[in-house]
Amino acid sequence: MRMIECNQKTIPPLPWHAFIEYSYMLKLVTRKVFQRFLLYLVGFLVFVFVFLMIVAERFVGPLINERLRTLIVQGSEGLYTYKLDGLDASFLGGSVEVENLRIDIDSARYRELLAKEAVPSLTMQLDVGKAHIKGIGVFALLFSKKVLIHEIFTQDANVRLIRHKIKRETQHQSEVPLWKAIRPAIKLVDVDQIKLDGIKLLYKSADTAESMKLQFDTCYAVFNDIRIDSIAAQDESRIGFTKEIDMRFRDLKFRMPDSTYKMKAEAINFSSKNKILELVDFKVQPTLKDKEAFYKAVGVQRSMNVITFERAKLTNFQLGQFVRREIISADSLLIEKPEFYFYTDKTQPPLLESKMGKYPHQQLLNMDAIVQIKGMAVRNANLTYIEKGEKTHEEGKLTLNGIDMSMSNITNDPQLIKRNPRCIAKVYGGILGNSPLNMEFIFYLDSTNGRFDVTGSVRHVDATQLNALAIPLANTRLQSFNMQYLRFQLSGNDNEAWGSVFMRYNNLYVVLQKKDEETGKLSIKKFLTKIVNKYTLKDSNPGPDGRERTAVPVIRARITTQSFFGLIWQTLFTGMQTIMVNSGRIE
Repeated sequence: MRMIECNQKTIPPLPWHAFIEYSYMLKLVTRKVFQRFLLYLVGFLVFVFVFLMIVAERFVGPLINERLRTLIVQGSEGLYTYKLDGLDASFLGGSVEVENLRIDIDSARYRELLAKEAVPSLTMQLDVGKAHIKGIGVFALLFSKKVLIHEIFTQDANVRLIRHKIKRETQHQSEVPLWKAIRPAIKLVDVDQIKLDGIKLLYKSADTAESMKLQFDTCYAVFNDIRIDSIAAQDESRIGFTKEIDMRFRDLKFRMPDSTYKMKAEAINFSSKNKILELVDFKVQPTLKDKEAFYKAVGVQRSMNVITFERAKLTNFQLGQFVRREIISADSLLIEKPEFYFYTDKTQPPLLESKMGKYPHQQLLNMDAIVQIKGMAVRNANLTYIEKGEKTHEEGKLTLNGIDMSMSNITNDPQLIKRNPRCIAKVYGGILGNSPLNMEFIFYLDSTNGRFDVTGSVRHVDATQLNALAIPLANTRLQSFNMQYLRFQLSGNDNEAWGSVFMRYNNLYVVLQKKDEETGKLSIKKFLTKIVNKYTLKDSNPGPDGRERTAVPVIRARITTQSFFGLIWQTLFTGMQTIMVNSGRIE
């Protein structure tokens, strides 16, 4: 076997520096290819971005406009109309400038709902001059039917809220919820914050053209975490789909329908975080402040009233309940340092107006709004009542000072009244200067005839204190009188009051006077004064024999024009008169 040899040329190995050069060239080529690829990719993305921006700038504005229309018109089931003059959308900044937005009530749809008794308890009219919408989720708006917004802001808006009377039995009727009404056009509305800075707000009743109106010239409000979808609708902590609300109203103005009274307040503040509604520096006063001008306008014995207080605070106030169902629900109401001033001119013709059905608890029961307030406290109140005498034309003055009052179970809710039908008020303070006063009222909320009970006592009253009333109103002066105490237990209803009156006093001596119509000077009716003190009045109780006279029972019929406190005073005075003359019951 022959061996065949094949001579092959041997390839010498590359030197190490040539290998390095080869590797470097390979990396250089690869880098250039990658850079060119990145350049093409960036160029393509820029083109796509510019294209999308052009498309978005063209379509975002109309789409936002359409979404707003869906939210307003379709969401209200046609109750509102919508008009917008200008909408400037920026895709790059994700912002929108709104000009001249107007939301109004469709009159035809309103009448239709009114006939069905299906009008919402609160409706709105809105005029916005300019508004800014920032941080719009453009892609969510374009491709997923979601309205995502960071902030809505305006300083140029006029809001009018109209309250409609809704029958209590129809308040809970079902209606299509907003989140469902806007589908399928909008799946979700999510707004981080809405800021209203210095807008105007009007709140009024829709009953008549001359109904009560509350005007706020300056309002600041911040609404945080607004979400409209099925999940938010089930969240009971939200108020109208809003998680947190902070509102400050400035310069409240209000005028009664007949323009006889006006009301103002420096501020009203509300925070949903701590659920406190606060009213600061409140005042109600006649539009005509001068007494002569006031009575020339009213022409009858109508009381001229001025009421002020530094601060009133509702704790755990449920704003959502008030907005949706006109329910005033709170744990407590605190009123600090109120001042009450009442003036009546008895020289005017009597006010022939029935006060039947107008006891305090009857007025509570007849309110349109449902009230659910667990307790109320009044701190350091002062009350002044001045009456101009019919015959003397002089002014008598009654004062209550440093009054503290607590009140429980303030409600007209039938379900709460079934559980507890009694509203109880307790009053402590001073009367006629420094004489201690305490009273307790029990109002029976389930009564059909205004039933009430009142008990109380007054201690340490002398002649000087009473003369501030007796001389100007009755031409009678107490020369001497010392009352140790007055106690009473009364009950009443629409037609009468009855009960027991107890009074201990000594050194009673009355001086009867007459006024000279020409000179205006007072003179003593000496003979009549002597007869009355000797034969009619008892100078002390208990008498010299130690036996005490009482007014048990005392009964007073009510005339239709008599007020609640007028009936109590007349019943009490009848009892005191019974004790001071010979007709008192001897114990």
